[in-house]
Amino acid sequence: MDNNDEFENPAVEVEMPESHTVDQTGLEGKIRISEDVISQLAIKALASVEGIQPANPGLMANLRMGRKAANGVRIAISDGDAPKIQVDTYVSVKYSLRIPDVCWDVQEAVKDQIEKFTGYTVKSVNVYVQGITFNDKPAGPEEFPVGDNPAGVENI
Repeated sequence: MDNNDEFENPAVEVEMPESHTVDQTGLEGKIRISEDVISQLAIKALASVEGIQPANPGLMANLRMGRKAANGVRIAISDGDAPKIQVDTYVSVKYSLRIPDVCWDVQEAVKDQIEKFTGYTVKSVNVYVQGITFNDKPAGPEEFPVGDNPAGVENI
């Protein structure tokens, strides 16, 4: 037997299927996604909308049934095989923006984000405008760090 004969195996061709989906028809069990995970998805969606900031929901919102709001978002999930999600968002809108348009953007962003990553149906996204912000960051001594003297003014 020649040593070269051992290594002369023809290349094995493996065909990859066109679709990379996994057949899960024989699997049993349920997948449940935590309210905290869904809340984080909603918070991330809120951050993507320009002109809003998460707001404090206030005393009345915390007295309602369900979990307390965190970072301007409260989630309620219905029980069942196909859970439906209700999202309450509490926001402050930047001055000079049209509030209904911004609220529509919040609803669409939150709904799309949650449905995309969880597969759950979003029943409703309620937007509660708690206030208006007049500037993005507070003006004051924090605006210019020490050592940065834009106007040539001496510190006394």
